[in-house]
Amino acid sequence: MSLKNFFNSYKAILYTVFGIFFILEVIVYIGLHYTERDDITDYLHAETLDTNLHIKMAVLQMNKVAQIFYDKDINKPKVIDIMYKASKTKDEKELTKLRAKLYNMLDANFKYYQKNNVRQFHFHLPNSISFLRFHKPKKFGDSLVDIRESIDYVNEVKIPISCYEEGRIFNGFRNVFPLFKGDVFVGTVEISYSFLALQNELLKMDSSSYLYLVSEKIAKRKLFKSALSNYVQSEFNGFLYDKSTFEDIMEFRLNKLHEINKNIAKTIQRKLFDGKGFSIRFSNKHIYNNKTIVITFSPVKNINSKTGAYIIHYKFDKFLELLLNKINVLFGILSIINILICLIIVMYLVYTKKKHEIIQQQATHDSLTKIYNRYGINDILKSKIDEYIRYNKMFSVIFFDIDLFKKVNDKYGHDIGDFVLENIATIVLDELRSSDAFGRWGGEEFIIILPETSLEHAINVAQKLRKTIEMEAFGDIEKITCSFGVTIVTDGDNITSLLKRVDKNLYKAKNAGRNKVIGQ
Repeated sequence: MSLKNFFNSYKAILYTVFGIFFILEVIVYIGLHYTERDDITDYLHAETLDTNLHIKMAVLQMNKVAQIFYDKDINKPKVIDIMYKASKTKDEKELTKLRAKLYNMLDANFKYYQKNNVRQFHFHLPNSISFLRFHKPKKFGDSLVDIRESIDYVNEVKIPISCYEEGRIFNGFRNVFPLFKGDVFVGTVEISYSFLALQNELLKMDSSSYLYLVSEKIAKRKLFKSALSNYVQSEFNGFLYDKSTFEDIMEFRLNKLHEINKNIAKTIQRKLFDGKGFSIRFSNKHIYNNKTIVITFSPVKNINSKTGAYIIHYKFDKFLELLLNKINVLFGILSIINILICLIIVMYLVYTKKKHEIIQQQATHDSLTKIYNRYGINDILKSKIDEYIRYNKMFSVIFFDIDLFKKVNDKYGHDIGDFVLENIATIVLDELRSSDAFGRWGGEEFIIILPETSLEHAINVAQKLRKTIEMEAFGDIEKITCSFGVTIVTDGDNITSLLKRVDKNLYKAKNAGRNKVIGQ
């Protein structure tokens, strides 16, 4: 081979190798570019879900305190008697006396629970007329019809509700409970929290920062004019800040948060009106020296599932900074960095998934029986109703409770009562299909959702469960029986109507002598 041919051949090899290298580099660059974009999108989506979950858990914690307040101090004969008398009179002098009596009776309790972040404590008459605001005792007598949908709802269906809602004076995360004297409905009581209380709960989980946006349209429609001074215009059109929530003790300083919002306002304005949660990344050399910041907008839904506010979460994110810088690093040490990043991402995603699963399990399952709790079964029920409306997928519901369970607790103690609850849950689970959903509605009440099941078959399932439980031995207890109500979804049903019907059937089974199955 001549020297010329040698060089021509070597040159061809060099050109070929360079071409392959160039193509591979282009492929690597393009691949990394799209990988980086997808990684950031997935990460931000995970941050949105993670923040939303943290908020839900914090709200649940506050709702527990409200329930304790209601059970311990409010749902008592002396309080109910005052509300009963107030609901039966129109005499203003008598109402004033009753209002003063109720205020003196519970003011100390309210002040105690204020230390546990309760902000609003409000009694209403059955016609949604404000009777006594402990947080504003001189404001009373105004009608809340069509102003406070949560109170309208509880007035109508006579069951408690927890939701976010704008009020006449404050917005809040509200817990509204019905009040009864015997079977007579005598009004409602509300125990509510501000965003500041929620923020305090959230800051126990991390050291990041939060701001709170409320819909300007809703605020102006519902608030007393005098209460509008509690709000100030935000950097986002159509949204206000609640001034009382401004806390300059978080990781981010308030002035920096306002600078960030001013910079991102135009970019995310349209997303805010979509009413959905989302996260974005932000960096600016004039704000925290170009550090990567993840900002999550979590929607706060009202009773009608419409977004009435947003919780904004800000945090420095070093992991996201690594994702943003990895292209510059990967060109030099591609294979090693690829392995490291994949391991880090896998570890992170596994950790995040496990954390989400644990939190979701705790939020949707009963700690004693390990079956679904009320919140979990409600989500399934809503999903099944949606499937029925869209695809005509029928399903049946069994609602049952343990007969004379209070006597079991009184005679044998609560430990034996818990033993009975656990065993009944095990018995029922063994008899159900994997597609069926089984949950503890509360106390000794249970609910079963049977997909693709006719009413007749559901009644047969209930009868089988009734007999199985009746024949089961529960230690020293002579016999345990249960009463069952059964129904099937029909056109026009929602969760409320379906539960009301099946509960009515359970009530009939009780009246028929217990240990019965009633279905229709």
